[in-house]
Amino acid sequence: MEITGDEIRKRMVEHESLDPSGLVLTGATITGQLDLSDVVAKKPLVLRDCTTARPVLLSRAQFSLLDLRGLVAPSVEARGLAVDHHLRLSGARLGAEESVDALHMRIGGSVYLDEGFHAEGGVTLSGSRIAGVLMCGGGRFEAGLTLVDLQVGDGIFLNEGCDVSGGGRHAAVRLRGTRIDGQIILRQGRFSSGVALDLRHVRVGKDLLMPFAGIDGDVQLEGLTYEGLPRDATVDEWLSLLSTRTLRYSAQPWAQLAQAHQAAGHERDVRRIRVAQQRDLRRRGRLSRWGRVWHLVRGVTVGHGYRPGLALVWLAGVLTVSVGLVLTSGAVRCSVVEQVGYALNVATPLVKVDAARCTVDTAAPTGQFVLGATWLLQILAWAFATLFVAGFTGLVRRNA
Repeated sequence: MEITGDEIRKRMVEHESLDPSGLVLTGATITGQLDLSDVVAKKPLVLRDCTTARPVLLSRAQFSLLDLRGLVAPSVEARGLAVDHHLRLSGARLGAEESVDALHMRIGGSVYLDEGFHAEGGVTLSGSRIAGVLMCGGGRFEAGLTLVDLQVGDGIFLNEGCDVSGGGRHAAVRLRGTRIDGQIILRQGRFSSGVALDLRHVRVGKDLLMPFAGIDGDVQLEGLTYEGLPRDATVDEWLSLLSTRTLRYSAQPWAQLAQAHQAAGHERDVRRIRVAQQRDLRRRGRLSRWGRVWHLVRGVTVGHGYRPGLALVWLAGVLTVSVGLVLTSGAVRCSVVEQVGYALNVATPLVKVDAARCTVDTAAPTGQFVLGATWLLQILAWAFATLFVAGFTGLVRRNA
């Protein structure tokens, strides 16, 4: 069956004469330009398994339902398109450089780019409002999927065979600034490019289901927020992703992950996340030379406030060195027990042991060395004791 684009436009313009089911064509070859721009037809338009050699123009048109399943065409231009219910492009095959240009759509139901949908060019739905779901399972996008500043009521499904590659200078899947009241599901999807996923400033109202097996490339996560624990990836996988597969250090993704585990009561995982974050900050963050040195000292001594017990280990080491120095020097005159007490006295900031009879032979070089060394050890002991208190009370964490 053949039909001209002008005939379809005429029928939709005169939609009052159509049956309530609207215009339904199956397997038709559409000749000429199918231009439905600015057509207001509050009835369904169904062009199932139809073929046309020219782009389909739908900008600023209005339909109650638009079903283009199985469409074969160079492209679909649908800027400002409004559909009361669903927009279906399942199984469509589009071959132009810009396969779908659908900025600022208003869809009262769901959008389906699934079940064999294939776009050789870019697909752009940026700025659109979709009340239901965006379904892309089984869809193939060879030049990227751009969903910037999208608003979706129920969820985005990039799952079960969704394959997105390319994207040019942008990410394969670009979701920056998108708001989803429900979930984002990436299970069994595949995303490949230099930057595979751009999730900057995305807000997910419910769960984030994002296994990392299908992500072939870097990710951008600055400003991403979600409810509950992210699913389908372990804490270790998240630590590796944030440390090695993001373009630069950013505190927010680490804080979001730690906050999710804090809310779930996983204190051990929170400490691991925070310590890994500090390692990433030292490796890739913008720290001055002295800031980097102090950061390293904090990490080694108290684990940036999350492992204050390390400071006690260092303090015990200082005391051991002090005792060993005094006992082996031969410059301290008193019994062995009193020498141990003397060593603890000079190195311990708070605890004092009776060693009043001990004297140091300051005339001998070894005595002078012991005296100077014990002063240094006392400074170190005070420092480690202070770091322990600061770490235990959370002061180091607040200043990290």
